[in-house]
Amino acid sequence: MSCNSNPTSTCSSASNCNDMDSLVCNIISVALQDICGNCDEGAKATSRCIDCSELLCDPCVRAHQRVRVTKDHRINKFSNNLVSSPTTIDSAVCSPETRNSPCAAINTICDIHREPNRLFCATCYTPACSDCVLSDHVSHELSYVQECDNTILMHTKLNNETRSAMTAVAEAMENVKFMSTKIHLKLQKTTVDVQNVFKKYVTALERRAQELVSKIEQIQRFKAYRLLSQMERLRLAQARLTYVSNILNASFASATNSEFIIANEKAYNELKSIRSVQAELVPCEDDYIRFTAVDNGLFSAINSLGNINTSSAMSWGPEPSTPLATEILKMSDINQNCRPLYGVVDQVSVKHVGSASPMIFAKEGVEDGQLCRPWGVCCNSLGHIIVTDRSNNRIQVFDSNGKFLYKFGKQGSGLGQFERPAGITVSPVNHIVVADKDNHRIQIFKMDGTFILTFGEKGTQNGQFNYPWDVACNSQGDIVVSDTRNHRIQLFTGAGAFINKYGFEGNSSMWKFFDCPRGVCFTPAGNVMVTDFNNHRIVIIDKDFVRAQFLGEEGSKDKQFLRPQGIICDDQGNIVVADSKNHRIQVFDSFGNFLFQLGRPGKGPGEFDRPSGLCLSPTGRIIVVDFANARVQVF
Repeated sequence: MSCNSNPTSTCSSASNCNDMDSLVCNIISVALQDICGNCDEGAKATSRCIDCSELLCDPCVRAHQRVRVTKDHRINKFSNNLVSSPTTIDSAVCSPETRNSPCAAINTICDIHREPNRLFCATCYTPACSDCVLSDHVSHELSYVQECDNTILMHTKLNNETRSAMTAVAEAMENVKFMSTKIHLKLQKTTVDVQNVFKKYVTALERRAQELVSKIEQIQRFKAYRLLSQMERLRLAQARLTYVSNILNASFASATNSEFIIANEKAYNELKSIRSVQAELVPCEDDYIRFTAVDNGLFSAINSLGNINTSSAMSWGPEPSTPLATEILKMSDINQNCRPLYGVVDQVSVKHVGSASPMIFAKEGVEDGQLCRPWGVCCNSLGHIIVTDRSNNRIQVFDSNGKFLYKFGKQGSGLGQFERPAGITVSPVNHIVVADKDNHRIQIFKMDGTFILTFGEKGTQNGQFNYPWDVACNSQGDIVVSDTRNHRIQLFTGAGAFINKYGFEGNSSMWKFFDCPRGVCFTPAGNVMVTDFNNHRIVIIDKDFVRAQFLGEEGSKDKQFLRPQGIICDDQGNIVVADSKNHRIQVFDSFGNFLFQLGRPGKGPGEFDRPSGLCLSPTGRIIVVDFANARVQVF
């Protein structure tokens, strides 16, 4: 039996621990009730002389070691645990389930020797007394019965740990099941996100294709116009040459010198006047029209379009080095060209007319050509001036000289009807877009007033409006709307599908940054300019609707505003603003530097009473709706 089989042993040396006599000595001491056999005092034996085989008390041990004959004998001191083992064993408790275990020996008596069963033989799996050990269990694996205490404690501990582990495993199974459901839902959402993004890019590519086709059509119209004009000049020259030929033929028939001289003089003068036709003998336009496609970088970007990220340690190739958004922005940079007026070849730039008197047309009334509280104005490529006659609930169209041409619309909420229309613009495809303010919607018409479509309704969700005030179109036909009482702007496709928004709807604490936007327009770079009506300034929002800059502050000096309303940018980026309550127009360059102003309070020419909407003509003249004076002034 090794030391590990008896954890309560206090042997002082390895040789004692491994000595079988030590164990036998201890067992005999217990069997003889631990009485010293060397003295008659009945003292408790604490040791045993191995050489004499005598049990000794402490005084006898000392005497044994003093006597010359026995001083070299080997003394084995008993273990304290062994001496006190009866008490320890008697205090142990064994459960009924452990009758065939070491615990069954607790408080039992050997049937043969009538001694307590203080040991347990693991070899025979039975309890044993000290005599049984000497007779039946020599060299067997023995242990003290009191170790049963530790076995019971270990059993209880393992049982508790097993139950805790079962609970933890059950909870883990529930968590795994719940996570499986979450992963399924997230996979569905991510799939929808991917599809939506790709639809957006496909739509952008289709818009790009449409714009290129539109440019081709513009080129066709421009070249056709120039060639037609050249053809007319050539026809005129041909007619004059025919006239000269007839004169010469007629004079040759008369055969008189005087008539020859007169005919020659006429022919010479005519030929001299039409010699410039030689420059027209070559077509003024050629057929150089070529589409230049983008390089293969676009296809590389498509092949690395987006990425799916996950926490799992998966390997499916490197991340795309260039995000798709960057490529799309590069494409967009090629195709900004947002303009104040579409369909004209020459650039539209603001003209400073100095002190020249403006052209004025219309007056207050309900008849054709008369206005009542007008607000919006825009021009088409022909120079026609289109005005929202707000309180008359109609749209009126005038020629470039202010002559009434036609009208469309009436009061109501049906298709093609209006309830106090405000902003108006012409799209790149020559459609009229109207902010039907009090009907909380946008309506789109052909240039002759034929209804095409409408979108929007009252509300605060995406695509809904709370008094939409002004509209503008970019070169792709997207429509930006100032959603005034929702304190935001919204961007839509030309078909009315929501794209993006900027603002602070439902958060009054943020209105100090964007409060009741009114006029809107696009810059040549595709950013959006908005008149921040109640904050008395201009807000410039980037084309991604993420960042914003500000121009101006409240006041009446240069670069200050009081309730600004209409706004427009020319092809150079110059900014024209209707400074309504200051009764003037202010003009700035593309960096926000003040250039000049027009107007002052009043009712005379060049004077305003709360100017509202404005636009630019094809020649760069500033056209202003003089709101309270119910007229239009052209500078």
